[in-house]
Formats: sequence, C-alpha cells, structure tokens
Amino acid sequence: METDFAADHIIDYKCNICGHKNKLAAGDFHREAAICGGCGSNARFRGIIHGLSMALMKTSVPLPKFTKDRYVKGIGMSEWDGYAKVLKKKYDFTNTYFHQEPLLDITSDDWQKFTGLDFVICTEVFEHVLQPLQVGFENMRKMLKKGGHLVFSTPFNGSPETVEHFPGMVDFATCQIGEDWLVVSRKADGSYEIYDQNIIFHGGPGTVLEMRMFGRESLLAQLRAAGFAPTVFSQAIPEIGYYWPKVMDRPELGYPGEHYVILCEAI
Repeated sequence: METDFAADHIIDYKCNICGHKNKLAAGDFHREAAICGGCGSNARFRGIIHGLSMALMKTSVPLPKFTKDRYVKGIGMSEWDGYAKVLKKKYDFTNTYFHQEPLLDITSDDWQKFTGLDFVICTEVFEHVLQPLQVGFENMRKMLKKGGHLVFSTPFNGSPETVEHFPGMVDFATCQIGEDWLVVSRKADGSYEIYDQNIIFHGGPGTVLEMRMFGRESLLAQLRAAGFAPTVFSQAIPEIGYYWPKVMDRPELGYPGEHYVILCEAI
C-alpha cells in the first residue's frame, strides 16, 4: 500500500466486521489471508466494509454499529457470508450469484431485476467476466440511484493498460490433460484457439478462470465512462486492519500489486 511499515512493526487493530481486537506484525499481513481472530476476515474484506461505511454512514464505523434501515436497498455479487449475513439483517440486501439463485449475470439484462439501489458491492468479479466488459460497468450504474455507491475491488496493478489473457474470447471451456490445464477459446468468428501456458485460476486449479489483469488507469477510465466518480483507498487504515505490505511474500494467497478497494459514487 502507499503506507508501509517495517515488517516487525506491531499493528493493533479492531476488526470493523466483528469487533475483535487483534495484534499482528506488519510483515504477517496479507490482502487475502484470514487473519482476524474473531471472524476470519481478510484485509480486503475490512476495506470493503470501510468503503460501505463511508458511503452509508459518511464516516468509518464498525459493521455492528451500522444504522438499521430496511428502506436502504443493496445487492452483493457472491459476497463473503461474514458480512453479507449482517447486511441482510440491517438492510434490504440481496446477495446474488452467477451460478445459483438469486441469479445475476452483470453483462446480461439481469440488472433489470435490481434497480433503484442505494449500494452495490462487487468484489473479485470483473477479472472473470467475458467481454464486452464495459456493459457490465454500465449495468452496475443502471442499477443504482443517482448518488448511490458501488463498493468495488478487482486485481489491478500500476500499469496504464489492462492486459487481456485471452483476446477476442467470447466463450471458453477448460480441460485437464495429465497435470496440464488447457483453455479452449472460441472467438466471435467461430474459430478456436488453445492456450496451454500462463493459465491462472482463482480458488484452485480448474475453478474460476482469470481473464485479465487490469491496469489502474484503464480500470478507472472504464468506471468513469460508466458514470461513476471513483475514489481509491490506497492508504493503509491500520486501526481496522486494512493493510498489506507493498511486497507480499505469500503469492499463493493472491497477486502482489495494488488491488485496493475503490468506492464509486453514481453521478
């Protein structure tokens, strides 16, 4: 993060999801590691709740202290149960899914089932979405009221441009031959291309395929083009445990890079 600490610096933090008090050396933090001793939240989850608090409460407060209001309407996209279940008790909140009910394919007309929203939480989705990607950003904006908020995260780095791993792909299948995984990509013209290198799955081999690595400026430009005013939370908030080192030494838990939580106001 833009704020960095020495590896042996001790960070005392109170989880803003469950309220548990934690103490951990800065070098042991990781964006995706379940390090809260109470709820098992990771640093990114705590950043998501910080962003939602800034949107709804106009200040950073822990999730248990969010004001209950059944007139506040929002959705998540396959969000972590640790905060999704609490949000459902406080608001008119629906956690949607790509593969089960309640269904939401963000690049389809499904968005019409979820309109007039005060907030949308979308985390770790858009690195897996097939093109046309901009349609997905625009559909999120259509679901929100003017002045509503999108709390967003996806892997990105400091490069200006997004790198597509499978250019031109409109559909695909994966298969395993021995220990090797292949991606069979179908193009718009009906032709096929086989990829056998640099295949990245999130959640284990053969699960959710990474389609791209966003470049920071390209990602922000797409959000702005869809009608959002984005704010990137790139500074550490150590008091809630929103922190990870600039160089992470546990790559099996996720990519190094920026990947900060972004709060977007619908304009």
